[in-house]
Amino acid sequence: MPHAQINGTEIFYRSVGTGWPCFVLHGGLGLDHTYLHPWLDPLGDQLQLIYYDQRGNGRSGRPPLDTLTFEQFCADLEALRMHLGFDRIALLGHSYGGFIALEYAWRYPDRLSHLILVDTVAATNFDDDIQANLQRINPPPEILAALASEPTTDAELQQVLQTITPLYFHTFDAPRVQAAFQHIVWSVTANSAGFAIMSDYNMLPHLSEIHAPTLCVVGDSDFLALVPHVQLLASGLPHAEIVVIDHCGHMPFIERPDAFLQAVATWLQHRL
Repeated sequence: MPHAQINGTEIFYRSVGTGWPCFVLHGGLGLDHTYLHPWLDPLGDQLQLIYYDQRGNGRSGRPPLDTLTFEQFCADLEALRMHLGFDRIALLGHSYGGFIALEYAWRYPDRLSHLILVDTVAATNFDDDIQANLQRINPPPEILAALASEPTTDAELQQVLQTITPLYFHTFDAPRVQAAFQHIVWSVTANSAGFAIMSDYNMLPHLSEIHAPTLCVVGDSDFLALVPHVQLLASGLPHAEIVVIDHCGHMPFIERPDAFLQAVATWLQHRL
């Protein structure tokens, strides 16, 4: 699979499908594109999906940690766009990947055609709401312990995330989730850096400047990207629609793929 030399590091990417170019931004940080591929591949009937791993993540290079910033992630995406020869692109960002997608939409508005945000929000100052939601869910002690832990190795990060994964689903299907996560190349250093740089993340003041047509998708049982917070994001964007998927958590493309893919495909039909 190809790598591009981008801004002093290697960026791994793969392309699936034909049609309008759409870069797919994974969440985490510390994960990679493989939990999205092949779940999103059916969108390849309408889009050319370019999956890639952020610097410091997955199969991409491991540059100095101080280069893991939102500004640099956006610069890498812009350089990869130019490397692949696209004039304008769509973005599909999941969770943390949605943070980067929003930043890119703000920094490079002339290069963005469409924006699809999946279970993401515009700011990270909603901890009280998330904690209240966690108390309502009342997960077992082992999940609470994992949430409070600070992994120091890639293997520990993998174990922690596998332990807390049931929180990310309305109905947890262990074999399906194992299949989705089995190829991830974990990075605890990227995960730690990701938490550090998102501590003051807030795109709310800039949403009105993002004019690309936008689809916000969220599961009604998402414990992280709560529906009211996604509604706040959508209401701040001039040209946004929101789709709430019933009986679904943080990963609708895994838990309810038919509903998710139909929602995105229908939205795209009127915009491509």
